[in-house]
Amino acid sequence: MSAQNTSAPTRKPRRKKATHDEIVIRGARQNNLKNLDLRLPTGKLIVITGVSGSGKSTLAFDTIYAEGQRRYVETFSAYARQFLDRMDKPAVDSVQGIPPAIAIDQNNPVRTSRSTVGTMTELNDYLKLAFARLATLHCPHCGRPVRKDTPQSIVADLQQRLPPEQRLHVCLPVRVPHNFSENEVLTLLAQQGYTRIQGRDGDVVEVVQDRLRLTPENRERLGEALEVALHHGNGRVRVYPMLDAETPAGDPLRYSTHHHCPDCDVEFSEPEPALFSFNSPIGACDTCRGFGRIIGVDYGLVIPDESKTLAEGAV
Repeated sequence: MSAQNTSAPTRKPRRKKATHDEIVIRGARQNNLKNLDLRLPTGKLIVITGVSGSGKSTLAFDTIYAEGQRRYVETFSAYARQFLDRMDKPAVDSVQGIPPAIAIDQNNPVRTSRSTVGTMTELNDYLKLAFARLATLHCPHCGRPVRKDTPQSIVADLQQRLPPEQRLHVCLPVRVPHNFSENEVLTLLAQQGYTRIQGRDGDVVEVVQDRLRLTPENRERLGEALEVALHHGNGRVRVYPMLDAETPAGDPLRYSTHHHCPDCDVEFSEPEPALFSFNSPIGACDTCRGFGRIIGVDYGLVIPDESKTLAEGAV
């Protein structure tokens, strides 16, 4: 009686499935690739090196990029796909975990000195919108956030920063024109009912719009005083916390309805995408005009050896 072989059948080892953190390539045979299996981490800088003809470009462009671009195009409708360049499926058993791809071939000559990675990939268009619509403007001199104030936002800020019952002087800044004297300006203000002056800041006269305490009962009155002061002060107002009826507690709190830093007295343009474009005269650097470099004399090339005299051939 012969013995039976009861040993368990051998199992082939299972291949690990791709995760979101890697790209798994199996059986790549495009061009000169020889059934290549490869795992590449995503979100990393990967350098493909090798001798000429080893398949570097085939792997990067004809396999990875081609498959990523092909799958991305397939997500569009049939109508939209007719306007897009479609790539053939590469010779590969499977590619897992590959995201949409962008490829920049160094063999394509840059025909303009204004072309960058951002313009070639069209990322600049989205970055300009993000900076113009989502970013918060900060003053480059003091670092303070610059925002547009309203009477309502000013009242809320005062209630947050100052204690209840705080004495306040709401003032509007009036600049004395160069062709007027201060007395003439004060006379014109008096004719409009403004007779109380808080102080002077250079050629600016601080005219008192209202004096009141910071209380819930005065909230509406404070809002009206701020609105009138902003109207007559060209969008700017100064609020003095007071120790008593005549003595300020310190520097005034400054507000503006424009993109204006009241502390540094600097006004900024309204953020728009053109401000962040080096191809626009609005956003281009005044020095290099958006090229990133300037034409000038390189004295290191003119005089390579500064130890020599002119007679010795310094130039």
